[in-house]
Amino acid sequence: MPFPLLFFGPLTLLLLSPLTNAARIDSKRALNITLYHVNERNYSVSPRNMNTADINGDIYFDLRTKGLPLECGALINTSFWSQLDCDNPEVANASQLAITKLILEVDTNWGDYADCNVDPGTGVYTCACENVPNDDCGALTSAGAKTCGDTNGCDWDHGDGRCESYGCSNITQKLECIQGYRKCAWDAAQDACADPPGPKPVCNKSLVGFLNLSNVDWGRSSHYSMSKVDYWHGNTLAKTFGFWYSTWTEGECRPDDPKQHFCSWRLVAAEKISKMCSDASIDAAVIAGDAHAPWGARCFSGCSVADRHNSSSACFIECFYNNVLGPHGSSQLMNHTSPNFGMPLSELRVAWARPFLSVAEGGCPPLLLGKHP
Repeated sequence: MPFPLLFFGPLTLLLLSPLTNAARIDSKRALNITLYHVNERNYSVSPRNMNTADINGDIYFDLRTKGLPLECGALINTSFWSQLDCDNPEVANASQLAITKLILEVDTNWGDYADCNVDPGTGVYTCACENVPNDDCGALTSAGAKTCGDTNGCDWDHGDGRCESYGCSNITQKLECIQGYRKCAWDAAQDACADPPGPKPVCNKSLVGFLNLSNVDWGRSSHYSMSKVDYWHGNTLAKTFGFWYSTWTEGECRPDDPKQHFCSWRLVAAEKISKMCSDASIDAAVIAGDAHAPWGARCFSGCSVADRHNSSSACFIECFYNNVLGPHGSSQLMNHTSPNFGMPLSELRVAWARPFLSVAEGGCPPLLLGKHP
């Protein structure tokens, strides 16, 4: 039986296995979605045990990284975000990174979102269910903080020197409870942090995890001292929102496995480009807008020639955010109704999509769809 060929516009032609009696996604719930993922360029394009995002969610993730040279340098002790961002190999070195544009067919019976990350030592991706406690964490205390932190549902308590099941019950500060990275509720009667009302998250590795970023606050609060980094993160979230996804290896459709009875996602098409090329294209759009657009901050002309060509310089980074988030985006919380909120989201979307156009249309050269050894 010949293999069917599928072609999706400019995306890469994929050779798909013939249909068998193996599991397929229920047509009543099946949906093709376009997603993006950033990781080292020599990895396979298949997002097994990886996180992906729609274009708005990818803009949010990528805009957060624009300030990393300051967030992980001169401003490293001014925000808790540094603990999450500065050791992430998916954002650390743009010269080694690629952006992959994917079309996935997914089952829209979503599961709970999982955090998926790569171990820089082994190069292996694993996922951890968010806010799903693990009763076995205590057994990892003797193994130390690194082993505890790499395990699903566990967190190292530096004060007590032990491994704990992470979650709301272990948070002791009210502000961290109600305004932190996780969704928790403060029980005033017990003077303690508790799980929010409603069904508890379930770690179902067969489903595609889904997170609507408009349902999180992630530090967007004026009730505690906020740094420039906090405002960049919080205002980027409010400007873009978007959706994040997690695709467990267990949920991938395996057309050559007749014993598989259920699957929730399959790769339809993919295209990969250099992160450096994409960054240069996006930077050029912001720099052009700075000089000519109504929202332009007119600040790049105040940077030295060297700084204007150095995206790691403080002058470049601050001017970049002044354009994208507006003149107050580094000093006060903004939202969609705020005036002078910088570059319109519609123009940001155009700038983020342009690198995936053909080279003749001003896009970036495609990379080979390499596979990690």
